[in-house]
Amino acid sequence: MAEGPDPVVADLEQEVTCGICHDRYQEPKLLPCCHYYCKQCILTLSSRYPPNQPFPCPDCREPTLLPDNNPDRLTTAFFINRMKALHSRMEKAHGKLETTCEMCPGGKATAFCRQCVQFMCEKCVESHQRMKMFATHIVSTLEELKQGGVKELTFENPPPPKCEDHEEPKKIFCFDCNKLICRDCIVIEHAGHNYEFVKKAAPTTRKKLTEHLSPLKNLLPDLSTAVNQVKGTKQNIQAQKELTERQVNTKFQELHDILDQCKIRVLRESSALADSKMEKLTVQEKGLDLSLGTAQSLIDFVERTLENASDEELITMQEQVVSRIDAEVVKRGKEAANPDPVEKDDFGVEVFVCEDLKKLCENNVIVHEGKPIVKGDGIKTAEVDKCARLNVYISSKQGKPQAVLKSLVDQSTQQLQAVPLMGGVYSVEYTPRVRGRHHLLISVDDQPIPGSPFSVFVKIPPTKLDKPVKEIKGINIPVYMAFNSSEELIVTDHSGDILVFDKKGKQIRSISKSKHGFVGISGVAVDKEDNIYVCDSIKRCVYKFNKRGDLLKRFGTIGSGPKELNYPRGIAVAGDQVFVCDHNNHRVQVLTTELEPVKQIGSEGTGNEHFNLPQDVAVDNEQMMYVTDCYNHRVQVLTMDGRFIRSIGKKGNGQGDLSRPYGVCVTGFVYVIDDGNKRVSVFTKDGQFVTSFGNGHITDLYGVAVDSDGFVYVRSHGSVVIF
Repeated sequence: MAEGPDPVVADLEQEVTCGICHDRYQEPKLLPCCHYYCKQCILTLSSRYPPNQPFPCPDCREPTLLPDNNPDRLTTAFFINRMKALHSRMEKAHGKLETTCEMCPGGKATAFCRQCVQFMCEKCVESHQRMKMFATHIVSTLEELKQGGVKELTFENPPPPKCEDHEEPKKIFCFDCNKLICRDCIVIEHAGHNYEFVKKAAPTTRKKLTEHLSPLKNLLPDLSTAVNQVKGTKQNIQAQKELTERQVNTKFQELHDILDQCKIRVLRESSALADSKMEKLTVQEKGLDLSLGTAQSLIDFVERTLENASDEELITMQEQVVSRIDAEVVKRGKEAANPDPVEKDDFGVEVFVCEDLKKLCENNVIVHEGKPIVKGDGIKTAEVDKCARLNVYISSKQGKPQAVLKSLVDQSTQQLQAVPLMGGVYSVEYTPRVRGRHHLLISVDDQPIPGSPFSVFVKIPPTKLDKPVKEIKGINIPVYMAFNSSEELIVTDHSGDILVFDKKGKQIRSISKSKHGFVGISGVAVDKEDNIYVCDSIKRCVYKFNKRGDLLKRFGTIGSGPKELNYPRGIAVAGDQVFVCDHNNHRVQVLTTELEPVKQIGSEGTGNEHFNLPQDVAVDNEQMMYVTDCYNHRVQVLTMDGRFIRSIGKKGNGQGDLSRPYGVCVTGFVYVIDDGNKRVSVFTKDGQFVTSFGNGHITDLYGVAVDSDGFVYVRSHGSVVIF
């Protein structure tokens, strides 16, 4: 019968094998997380990442930064080298390696002295036993070791290392410098430091490490429970997935070819949902497994260290090990305190039967998690006086849905009816009367469904913008307008201040003319950080203010050069660029948001990419620039680098014609102040005329702006009129 491997040798084999190269440790080094690998393996692993960037520990994935990209700066795992030597001796004793005498050259070993810790040949054994000084030594034959003595091959602690400076043994530990020192070091380099003899400090260190291990060990049951709970939930989800698949196959068995595509879709969605849940749980399980393994690994490491490390080694690494244990207790404690699986095993499939099989396939097979589902455009957008629709899908165990539409503009509400279409499907319709933001609240069994309240934007077609709904008065000469992220309206008063109004039209603050010396402010724009950019046409400059009104920077003097302006009018901000209509220079000046010049677009003329006294500029969400080319009676659409795309409008007074266009604002439509015709003309982005409004209601037009609720603000004489 073949002799099996000695279990002690086999266990130790794992202890001396590197987890990266899977070979015997060579110059083992200790990472900050207390895992250790060959020095060369650590260097190879770190080289896969950019210099001075951390790399993950292969065991616990803890980010590790190699000091100065030099593994020699890491602590050496001395006790691993001793375990390697011990393992080698055990292998020899067990007959795996050829055993030679360690006392004379060339002899074949037949015995082992436990006190000398050396293998000996027969002659050396005889000499050894004749000497009186070795009379008490125990010498065992190799056969005796094989019969059970291998595990007794242990070593006494090695002698203390010698001081590199004084050749004295390092028997003292300096706590201030965290290093071993000799007696001479106390007098010279470490005078006045806090130190203690290693023999005296080592028991305290062992006790301290043991105490620090206790809370980490206490976390193991909770981590194990969390892992088991996640595994159990995964098993339940897998079972539910299989049940769902059987249900789907049963429901679709009689529908044949028409429902084949639907069945595939449902199975895919069901599987995707289950796989998504299982993927999240797998990530959680791996994380918890890693946490459990990391905690256990650290415990094993410390216990092996306490058992095998010398006093000097132990006290040298104590600070690192204690720090690691405390960090693990905090980190793993949070995970153990929240053991619940990140997903629940609560999903299934509902098939709502209807006569139209095609409609069934498209709309009425829903893979869900036991929660109501809403589908339809009516949960996102609607139009004034136009019916909007949506469907609510619930399970057979749930009650009839309830729905309410609430306007955030005038706080009016509508109670909506949920009409049953078929088993578990309800249709909800509504016709909004007020434009702007609404909340659509849908509940089932007195509980809001996921996503409720839904934010619905109710728009009004430009063709219905026939009469003003409000007017902001008391502004001397309003010119241009813009909105910040808080929906506050910013208006430039050509003869006065920069004024800021709230949603109700009440002035809440201003940027003073007297403080900054405005002469004739006009264009205004706001960037994503709510900084305010304002043109002063008379002073030929652009100001940049923060939201509070503090001046940040100023750009421009009179002239036609790259850093000069001549009667700047409209202004727009897009990303990190500012576009200024340089009116009398017949161009658009492009700046950075720090008001540094980038380039100039256009020159005087009537052709494409040429301007005749441009008035205003706007940039849409597709990065297209719209410039009102005033005395060419058109709006030019350009790319942000100045390439011509199209022209909107032509000189005239008919529908779609323009006469001296001033302000421009772009949302889903292009709103143009048609000053010569005393109206606001509306176009699609591709230049198709939609409608015009304002005739008879406004005079002395200039700027235009549109808020997030679709209200159009137009400058009139001494006021801002809202449509």
